Amino acid sequence: MQTFVLYASMNGHTEVLASAVADGAKKVEGMDVVLSSVEDINPDSLKEASAIIWGSSGYFGEPNPKMADFFSKLGGLWFSGALQGKVGGVFATTSTQHGGVENICRALQTPMQHHGMIFVSNTGPLDEDRVKFGNPYGATAVIPVEASPDSPMNKPVEGEMKLAEEYGMRVAETAAKLLQQ
Repeated sequence: MQTFVLYASMNGHTEVLASAVADGAKKVEGMDVVLSSVEDINPDSLKEASAIIWGSSGYFGEPNPKMADFFSKLGGLWFSGALQGKVGGVFATTSTQHGGVENICRALQTPMQHHGMIFVSNTGPLDEDRVKFGNPYGATAVIPVEASPDSPMNKPVEGEMKLAEEYGMRVAETAAKLLQQ
């Protein structure tokens, strides 16, 4: 079993959230996890995936140009139906509270629907973290842009990372359950 966690990160923030998603997927017994930038992955390798979780930073409320470029390379997989029935999930980051993080997640889901993938929602018990940081559309984080180029990189807060890890595990578990049938 293999889960791909793919990210399109402009400044490193989305890559940090992707690492939490991957950490969660790694908790599923027997799951091999591939963590990669969309720029460094051969789309044909996704044929071997049990689950695919992709994420992007926001660009005016939409996935960033790196993700759009990646999606443009998936036509052959769509034509052949290679991703049909694979389990999927999404994650997103923005730099402001109202930067469109939910819209980005929903936009990231659309290609999965076109490919016939099975999308896993990011729901769970309404604990304090989920009430404050939760999003049923995927794992999300609001990460302010650094004050200057010399500033240390801002990262998701602990609650956002926890929910991202739980989500990665949930998507990978769903794939494992479907493969056992």
